[in-house]
Amino acid sequence: MSEPAEYDIERASRAAGETIFTRTGLGDPYATGIPYPIFLALMKAFPRTFGTDMSELSNRFGFIARTPDAHSDDPDLRAGLPIGWHLTTDPDTGVAFMVHNCAVCHTERVKWTGGEATIVGLGSKRVRIHAFEQAFADVTRQRGFSVEKLRRLTAEAARDSQLVWPDRFADALVGAAVAGMKQRAEDRADLHARVATNPPGRVATIDAFVPALRKLSGKRVEYSPQVAWAKVSDVIGFRHRTTLSWDGTGEGPMAVLVIEADIAAGARVEWFERHPQQGASLDAFLRTPVQRPAFPGPIDHGLADKGHALFEKHCSDCHGRYASDGDVIEYDEPIVPLADVGTDPLRANAASDSFAQAANDPIVTRGYTSFKRTLGYVPPVLTNVWARAPYGHAGQWPSLNVLATPPDQRPTSFVVDLDAPYDLATVGVSARTTTGALRTGEYRHDASTPGFAVTGHAFLAELGADAVAVIEYLKTL
Repeated sequence: MSEPAEYDIERASRAAGETIFTRTGLGDPYATGIPYPIFLALMKAFPRTFGTDMSELSNRFGFIARTPDAHSDDPDLRAGLPIGWHLTTDPDTGVAFMVHNCAVCHTERVKWTGGEATIVGLGSKRVRIHAFEQAFADVTRQRGFSVEKLRRLTAEAARDSQLVWPDRFADALVGAAVAGMKQRAEDRADLHARVATNPPGRVATIDAFVPALRKLSGKRVEYSPQVAWAKVSDVIGFRHRTTLSWDGTGEGPMAVLVIEADIAAGARVEWFERHPQQGASLDAFLRTPVQRPAFPGPIDHGLADKGHALFEKHCSDCHGRYASDGDVIEYDEPIVPLADVGTDPLRANAASDSFAQAANDPIVTRGYTSFKRTLGYVPPVLTNVWARAPYGHAGQWPSLNVLATPPDQRPTSFVVDLDAPYDLATVGVSARTTTGALRTGEYRHDASTPGFAVTGHAFLAELGADAVAVIEYLKTL
């Protein structure tokens, strides 16, 4: 087990948690990472899969690109790695391993006419993390994927990029990487087949846990009949939550729940047992979120005051009450039954019986966490809600204006333009209703696809003309 010194945390702290979230990640590089020279060799060998450079790769998989800075003291910036990527040095070999941190999925760059902001903790609207993992599996089946070829290309990449690549470890590292990629591709083949259509900004959380539960329980854990895609969540409401999922199914200490995504990605339970301060530090950071930009457009404060009163009367029982700066005054996490909220039920029904059984197996959970069906959804904390479109657990509503439209009148097929400036008028992402060809940066939302129905949550629409006032108030949070 490779244990780089940067993962040794003597005392849990917010500062250590911020470092985990924005830089190092939770670690276990042998299990969740890959030697960086080998990754560069894979890019060179399979440019049609990964792209020819970091910029092209970022566009392909929805990462936030960064320009290389040859003079930076930070090796991540020198290499021009996308936000969320990190190079950690393996103390056993001196080789840099490429790993990921929380920001790879939970940071977004929001642009509007006249400005932009990179918001740490905001769920990414672009990332296609399943497609990125699938790329590693895809190349194992292509011609040219061999120890011999990768050994040569890795040596060239290390030389060209001036990276440490000791001859005495080269064969072992390349051999282990090739064997590990093939084994992972085999173990997760059914998962990759299910998530091959990975839409931007969505993750198949329940599906992603199936391989991990199979491995940890030693039992056959079944998938549900259909993939339950969910939007990458914003972490800003974390400190007010008692669970972390859209449907509140996972329960337990937050310091444990925050590391579960890495276990699904392949991190070993033993790693976290050897680094017990990581979860506690990440928990501390997420309970004190960083400052975020206020709504960058005009606000009619008189109308917003009216909307505030309406919100308190009609919405606060579920979404909580807020101070003038958008901070939460009162929020007691509820779960609204499907029969009441009326939104697409696929995510809430996503877990198979064998999944629930494995997720409650004390051998797997060590007794820290549990899983229960809630058959409902958690109304999110609404701080900074203006920046969080598309809305809904599956990103099914492109704007607050659409959410304020009666469900039977909402567009069922629309094209979202992620490259366009944020639409401050509708408070959402730029969307158009058309059946024409897609342009660069666009994707089509089809409400007839299981899991993506635009129905439900009629509460705002039921306010009629007063919905405009509530939206004006939401801009102030």
